[in-house]
Amino acid sequence: MKLDSYLTKQEQQELRQGSNFRGMMGFVTTWGLIVGVSALFALYPNVFTLILALVVLANRQLALGILLHDCSHRSWFRSQWLNDQLGHWLAGAPVLVPLPFYRKYHFIHHVKTGTDDDPDVGNIRSYPVTKTSMRRKIFRDFTGQSGLKNALALLLYVNTGRPGNAVSMGVQTRQADKAEVRRTTLRNFSHLLLVHGGFLGLCVALGHWEVYLLWWVAYIFTYPFIIRVRQVAEHGAMPALSSDDVRDTTRTTLARWWERLLFAPHYVNYHCEHHALPTVPGYNLPRMHQMLRERGFYQDKPEALVVGYPEIIRKAASA
Repeated sequence: MKLDSYLTKQEQQELRQGSNFRGMMGFVTTWGLIVGVSALFALYPNVFTLILALVVLANRQLALGILLHDCSHRSWFRSQWLNDQLGHWLAGAPVLVPLPFYRKYHFIHHVKTGTDDDPDVGNIRSYPVTKTSMRRKIFRDFTGQSGLKNALALLLYVNTGRPGNAVSMGVQTRQADKAEVRRTTLRNFSHLLLVHGGFLGLCVALGHWEVYLLWWVAYIFTYPFIIRVRQVAEHGAMPALSSDDVRDTTRTTLARWWERLLFAPHYVNYHCEHHALPTVPGYNLPRMHQMLRERGFYQDKPEALVVGYPEIIRKAASA
């Protein structure tokens, strides 16, 4: 598949253009929702605001992951300093993923998509699964088993540089000597302490320490299901794991407004477009999708374009 058959070089260059203003608005809206729903629960604690907070916070944790992702491509902002600094401190650290690690890890995913060398392949290789298997996976997600396993893996392997199974971040095989592990651990854990210590300190100062606890309840119990659906939507149950044609391995999901709120913040649902041209900032992907669709990009590749996340879940459990 040659993208030049569908987009001119000039169009590709225009789509790659980032905006500091639009990039900043992505951070403002994401953190605005985090603060807003946390304040709502703090002021009116009841079962309804608790459920709302757990859903919105989990979605915003995914939104931070998407901001980290685009900043790792150095595409979200026009300014590379903003990509590196905000991507690390205000997107990666809150969800336990340092940007320098993620940038290297994610580059391999793009170069080796679907192969044994792809660090993400373990997340989608088994799909489609049976309905019974899918129910077990969802049960593990909502009972905290998946979330706790993932959080511990991020702390023990991703943030230390030690080899091991980092679960959603793949199996880390790179060997590091003890001195390098100590340096990596000190750097990453000092950054986590600054970010999460500041968050906790602010909550305590405002008299609502439970808001910080709520962040972790969402991270352990509701975020894992949302991230699972996102992973399956992007690459799971496709015609091929690895292919020279991105449309055989990667899917775009057309999302309704409520699906965007739950599963597809910052236009992450346009994933086939992203793999076709990885340095396009997320807010330009809808325009890129419209151009490609009008020019027949999906005409002979129906599996690469799906309507709605319920259909994604159906495909994931269709074995």
